[in-house]
Amino acid sequence: MKNIAIRTIARAALVAAFVTAGAAPAVSQAAPQNHYNQCSNCGTVVSTNTYQRDAERGSGLGAAGGAVLGGLVGNQVGSGNGRTLATIAGAVGGAYGGNRLERNMKAVTYTDVRVKMANGGHRTFTEQGNPRFRNGDRVRVQQGRLVHQG
Repeated sequence: MKNIAIRTIARAALVAAFVTAGAAPAVSQAAPQNHYNQCSNCGTVVSTNTYQRDAERGSGLGAAGGAVLGGLVGNQVGSGNGRTLATIAGAVGGAYGGNRLERNMKAVTYTDVRVKMANGGHRTFTEQGNPRFRNGDRVRVQQGRLVHQG
């Protein structure tokens, strides 16, 4: 009877040792994941949107040039007070038009790149210039910028 109790205690201790040490026989091991799935800063491009943004301000040359041209054209219209009013209106309109033209000429192209990250979240990156990525491209975030996944 004493021998049976010792065997039972020994078996229980052996089972407890396997369970706490994690040495229980493994039924199956997970297949190793590829680098892309392990990369927390990797993702796939899901969309791109390219647009132009006008310069915030002009240098003033467009406005000045437009005012001169508008004033000259306005001065050709009417006579007396009508001519003076047309000259002023032409100068104001020309200044506005010249300023808009200058800002449009200095417009900058931007591309918003939306990326589905490996962790399931989405991030949007804004880059200056034309698109470098297409939908489905695998990318990695490196120092806050997107690079192609090699």
